[in-house]
Order: sequence, then structure tokens, then C-alpha cells
Amino acid sequence: MSGSFSLLRIIRAIADAMSSAAPPAKLCVVGAASELARVVGALSAGAVDERDGVSGGIDALTFADFPREGRLVGRWDIVVFVAAGCAAERAAPHVRAVRLAGRQVVGLVEPGVDAGWAERAGFTAGEVARGIGRGSPTLENLIVRSARDAAADLAVRLPALRRAYCDRVVLASAAQNAAIGVAIIIPGADMPAMTANQIRMVLKIAAAYGEEIGLDRAVEILSIVGGAFVFRTLVRQALGFVPGFGWALKGSVGFAATAVLGQAAIAYFEAGAPLRVSRMQRINRQLERARSRLPGALQRGFSIG
Repeated sequence: MSGSFSLLRIIRAIADAMSSAAPPAKLCVVGAASELARVVGALSAGAVDERDGVSGGIDALTFADFPREGRLVGRWDIVVFVAAGCAAERAAPHVRAVRLAGRQVVGLVEPGVDAGWAERAGFTAGEVARGIGRGSPTLENLIVRSARDAAADLAVRLPALRRAYCDRVVLASAAQNAAIGVAIIIPGADMPAMTANQIRMVLKIAAAYGEEIGLDRAVEILSIVGGAFVFRTLVRQALGFVPGFGWALKGSVGFAATAVLGQAAIAYFEAGAPLRVSRMQRINRQLERARSRLPGALQRGFSIG
């Protein structure tokens, strides 16, 4: 590894990841009794504290039981309203109550529900999920987006949200590294910043899968992050391939390298995260496949080893 990549930078990245935790988000799902168990069961799947299809991290209430008073509604950070089995006019007062309390609302409007339900109930287009685990956007994605900094805690407690959370972390980190690649014009100077950002990304993914964050995991984490260094030569040589447009290539490569690394890390932690040669070889194969999909000029700058 490059001399510019130091243990101090690793420690700082770990400290940043540990200090970024937000207070736990409180989630409530509201719906008709016939639909409530299905939705809550899907969100609770795999949770350690799941009992009879419900995780302790979710409150489940029918419309009849859901309060309208602001002081009571305010106990939840995110309230999901299930459209199926409920008239929009019945949901609308509850949606208004949550808004007045300053909390986030999400409407789950699945195929088969009246297309005008969301508008009549008071939802904006950006607050409507089209399915659980499918559709665009999914319920999982909107919950993670609504939770903001508290999404990490939800991802730990509710495995059904982990992939949506991790994909969001990867996208944000990739966008940051794209910006770094464009902003820093000195060849090689962007690598320490990009690598530290990648370490923070991997640590956040690890935390979502319940992996302890600490210095004792540094070697294992570096074995994953090390895959990002296969992009080093590409980044440094990109300026020579297309004179005058190197800044654009550095940005796109910074994005692609981080995105591929993030997806490899997700696969690694989903597999259980033990440090095995076979698993590291699989990650390297993923990176190699990503390289093969790059334009020819960029492939020539891609060096492994």
C-alpha cells in the first residue's frame, strides 16, 4: 500500500464511524387489521427480537387505535400508512396529524390500490412506496431515506432494511469520491481522501450487519478495502488517456471504484464476514468483472497487484 495511506488515517476513519451514530428511530406501521400483519411481518423478518411476526423495533396499530393528538403522534419518528384495505379519507386525518407533529410519513400504495389514493390521503409523490422488496421506490428504501442519520440503527435492528441502507451508504460514498476525484487535480493526491472515505463506508456496512467496530477489525477491513487499490493505476493514468478530460475520468472512476468496493463489502458481510482466502478471492473476482465492463481506455489503466 502507498505510504500516503497511514494507520492514523484508519484510526480516524474508525473514530468517525463510531461517533456518527444517531439516536434510535421509532417506527410505526398503521393499517387495516387484514394488511397490518403482512407488512409488519415483512419488515420484522430476521430480527433477533421478532416474536409472532413482530419485531420490538416496530409499533403496529390499526387506524382505529392510532392517535391524532400531536403529543402522542410525536413519539414516532416515521409512520408508515398501508393503503390496502383502508379508504384514503380515513387515512388523511392521521397523515395530517403526523405532519403537524413534525414527523416523517410514508404511504405504501401497492399495485391494485386506487391510483388516486395517495393524493387524497395527503401524500406527496416522494413519500409513496410502491411495494415491499419490489417496485420503485420500495418501502424499505423510503424508510431508510426518511430515517436519515438514524437509518443505521434501524438497519441493525431490522435486517429487512439492511440492503436498502447499505446501498444508500455506497451511493453516497461513491458520489463523494467522484467529487474528490474532480476537485483534486494533483495526480495521486486524491487517493488518501478516497481511501479514508471507502474505509468509513465499509465500517458503516459492517455495523449494519452487527459487526463490532474497533481496531481489532482493522486487518480484516483493510483486506476488503485493499481491493480498492486495484484502481490506483487507473486513476493516476487516466489523465494521459484523454488529455484535457482527465478530471472527468477521475471523477467517474472514483465513483465506479467505490461503488464496486461497496457492493463487494455487502456481499462479504452477508456471507458472515469471516476472513477466508476463498471469500477474498471471490471479492477480487467481483472487482475483475467490474474492470471488464469499463471502457477499453480505462481498462488499460487498471492494474491489479
